[in-house]
Amino acid sequence: MKQVQSNLPVIPKNKRFCWGWGLILLGLVCLQISCVNQGGDAQEANVDSNSSLIIDEFRSKFESGQYLCVISYSSECPIAKSYIKIIQSLHERYKDRVTFCLLNPGVGGKSISGLQDCVFHDPQLFICNRYGIKVYPQVVLVNCLTRKVMYAGKIDDRAVSLGVVKSKATIPYLEMALSQLVEKGVVHVQSNEAIGCFVGDIGLK
Repeated sequence: MKQVQSNLPVIPKNKRFCWGWGLILLGLVCLQISCVNQGGDAQEANVDSNSSLIIDEFRSKFESGQYLCVISYSSECPIAKSYIKIIQSLHERYKDRVTFCLLNPGVGGKSISGLQDCVFHDPQLFICNRYGIKVYPQVVLVNCLTRKVMYAGKIDDRAVSLGVVKSKATIPYLEMALSQLVEKGVVHVQSNEAIGCFVGDIGLK
């Protein structure tokens, strides 16, 4: 019988061995890359899941009424601590019309008397990021029915700069905003820049 001659090149045995190992190594590298990508996807999915759970918990506790007043607070921040009496007074005056949340982006900390049920811990800063909160204390006043931010900024103008706080306020921004909101449904001064301790310095970023 006549043999049919192949035109394909003949690979020597030693080169076949090298090619085989090369393919195996290439397969292992691809597998490792795939595992890393899947691990990253799983981590992102886990963060998204945690974020959704915390936001859902926050909504169910604080966003069932018409108006919500979020105040970032930490007992580790001297500027925030100087507003304890004002926060207590405003809560007592408006708690029947406005839901108050004392948002603590740090870990632990002492609660304010009469506001224990208002505290919400946000160590991963999901709620802070949602409302653009950067410092303690910072206010965000929200109409939960329309999901519109009515006011964002200072409690009043006592805090001049970090470490400098006047003894008396001349413009009580939050008090004015709450009064206008419950009486007229609008707020004249809608935003200003809050001054206080940076959330990232005390909270878990």
